[in-house]
Amino acid sequence: MAKQTKQQTGVIALLDKTQPSHATQSIALWKQAIKAFENTTTPVRVKLYEMYEDMLLDGQVEATWGKRRDNILNKRLIFVRDGVEDEQVTKLLNSPDMRNVLREILNTVVYGYTLLQFDKIWYDPEQECHRIVFDLIPRENVHPEVGFECISKKASECKADWLYKNPPLSNYMLYAGEPKDKGLFVKIAPYIIYKRGAMGDWSQFSEMFGMPFREAIYDAFDDETRKRLEGMMDGWTAGQWMVHQKNVEVKLTNNESAASSSEVYENFIKICDAGISKTLVGNTLTTEQGDRGSRSLGDVHESEEGQKKRSDELFVLSVLNTQFRSILRRFGINAAGGEIWFETPDKDWEALQKKWEVVSGISSKVPVADDFIYEEFDIPKPDNYEELKEEMRLEKMAGMMPVFSEEQPPAAATAQASPGPAKKDVKNSWYSRLVNFFA
Repeated sequence: MAKQTKQQTGVIALLDKTQPSHATQSIALWKQAIKAFENTTTPVRVKLYEMYEDMLLDGQVEATWGKRRDNILNKRLIFVRDGVEDEQVTKLLNSPDMRNVLREILNTVVYGYTLLQFDKIWYDPEQECHRIVFDLIPRENVHPEVGFECISKKASECKADWLYKNPPLSNYMLYAGEPKDKGLFVKIAPYIIYKRGAMGDWSQFSEMFGMPFREAIYDAFDDETRKRLEGMMDGWTAGQWMVHQKNVEVKLTNNESAASSSEVYENFIKICDAGISKTLVGNTLTTEQGDRGSRSLGDVHESEEGQKKRSDELFVLSVLNTQFRSILRRFGINAAGGEIWFETPDKDWEALQKKWEVVSGISSKVPVADDFIYEEFDIPKPDNYEELKEEMRLEKMAGMMPVFSEEQPPAAATAQASPGPAKKDVKNSWYSRLVNFFA
């Protein structure tokens, strides 16, 4: 079987493609891009999305957003119908191409609106896996605002060249996100712009004051000496240098105050990175070590990050269990009557131990329902629960009874040990309480 190569088909093959611009970004350009995005008559998204693509070159963005992305991509999907897993559909959901589908759906969180066009879904016997051919419609060409809901051939124009919500095109389209949502990247753009400026200034500062400054002095009106000195300085490795006459006084003033040292640049960059982390993952301690970091504070931040991860999972599943299942059915995949879920990972035994200590402490003070324990610890409740519960109760009661030898009956043992007090306290003995219980 000849190896199949992907060819662009459908709408994306008809779009006018342009090379992304990586011009130097500024706060002014950021504001202009937002205004163009929000234009109510002729909205243009290309400026904002070009800025987003340039922002992806930042390492802090990859470190923080990559954590949320990997949380989705590293989970296994399963398809369950009537409580039973459908292995064939599950294999499709965990194919290599499906990872790319999940990545683009999740990117809705940072980019905003996402539109995917599916061209083909089939089983490849040569590679022994399912293949999913789809295209991400460039976000700058999509105008999902009410009144437009179209794809424009040119990114710089807002024209209704294709109405993607009308059939037959709508039968193969998957869209996610809110029409006016700019994504989280719009909020971290100022941090990246300011950080790049600070890093450029810090680089210049290091070049000027991090290396020894060389100075050459020559007699006035001696041009030959000046030329020789300039050639020598220019060929003498890297660094700043100056050639001047004897009667010229040159001063290099370095502000020695604490607020002007290289720490200013370092601290400013840390503040920008912290802003990126807080925006994308909700904290800083799980991405970088703070000066006052502690385990308890780290646990709180990890809990906050867990909430965002859970939100991502629910968002992705909401798209998969609606539009994507409909697309699977259109390509002949039996996805009716079932649901897509992330496979439950192995239990966190350390967390369960902490939870059990809390529940045990509560149950020692007030009664705790058995159903609560079954649900909280994800333990299946046996069908013969009432029967087993009664057996446990009887075993517990039997454990309260003392064991006597055959040679020494209970009455004799009591009389021999303590004749007087035993007869006096017989009403308070365990035997008396047991008889009264069943009376």
